[in-house]
Amino acid sequence: MQKQHFLAKDNWFLAVQEHLTLQLNYKHGIASDDYIRVISGTITVTEAASDAIHTNDYIIVDGGTLKLTADSDAMDCEEGYIIINDGTFTINAIDDGIAASYDIDDEEEPDDSITPYVTINGGEFEIITSEGEGIEAKGTLTINDGTININSYDDGLNAGDNIYINGGNIYVYATLNDAIDSNGGITVTGGTTIAIAVRTDEPDGSFDCDDNTFKITGGTILGLALNTSFPTESESTQNAVIFDGVNANQLLNIQSEDGTEALTYEVPYNVNTIIYSNAKLETDQTYTIYTGGSVSNGTEVNGLYTSGTYSGGTDSGDSFIISSTVTQIGGEMGPTGEPGEGGPGGN
Repeated sequence: MQKQHFLAKDNWFLAVQEHLTLQLNYKHGIASDDYIRVISGTITVTEAASDAIHTNDYIIVDGGTLKLTADSDAMDCEEGYIIINDGTFTINAIDDGIAASYDIDDEEEPDDSITPYVTINGGEFEIITSEGEGIEAKGTLTINDGTININSYDDGLNAGDNIYINGGNIYVYATLNDAIDSNGGITVTGGTTIAIAVRTDEPDGSFDCDDNTFKITGGTILGLALNTSFPTESESTQNAVIFDGVNANQLLNIQSEDGTEALTYEVPYNVNTIIYSNAKLETDQTYTIYTGGSVSNGTEVNGLYTSGTYSGGTDSGDSFIISSTVTQIGGEMGPTGEPGEGGPGGN
């Protein structure tokens, strides 16, 4: 089906047996006044003049393959929530990739019963935005699982309330704002999250949660940017270290005095500040930072090595002892993550 769009006054259940292709240059690709639920199949929307998929109440995706290109948002729920349980998503949007966009502060007659949250329980995502954010929730954003790769102009992940990362493999690259930005707190309990913000003439952070709680209890986080919010020591149970960035296109290695590897990563960009947290950083251990060198028989995803043998690096001269939950030996701070004690930082 081509050169048309679908509008439902009530709701849509989409269980496409083969392929549904919409090529159009007028308004939304698929729209509903109530909700849209995608079960299976392949859905392709190209050249949508507004949103590729747009609804008022909610969007649920249980599976299928969605290839969405839009001049506005790829997926937008105007007055409700989005839940993604599974599926494969290839998104190219001018504005936001995935958005629960109800902003109560912008409404003349605000409705506080609306909960504009986004929850991702699984799936594979390739999201590119040229003017907007990768995934935005005006309420809470929760990621429980999935493989998510975002290349965004604005924030990669953004929430008006809290961000919870409980699992998944997440890679965020932001050109013109924070990689991960919450107007509430950020809590990381699991998964692997790499967050990169490359602008250096504004205070963009890899993780930015204003003066709110930045809680780390598990998983792996690796952030590269001009600055980062400071993890909340009173809430976090997993150790983190913050240090100066190193030159791009070389390996960064952290190892303990007995040579046990804590991090091996190929640095893709020059940045001022790196933050790293992983269970490999053990209390009362001394660690040294090395640069350069090579990895033999290694396996890496987005530059982060999960196996292999590191050798041949140069001692950077930076070493540290883990004596508290957060260790800072360099880098620049955004907000501290301790309520009421924020420093200068990103927005």
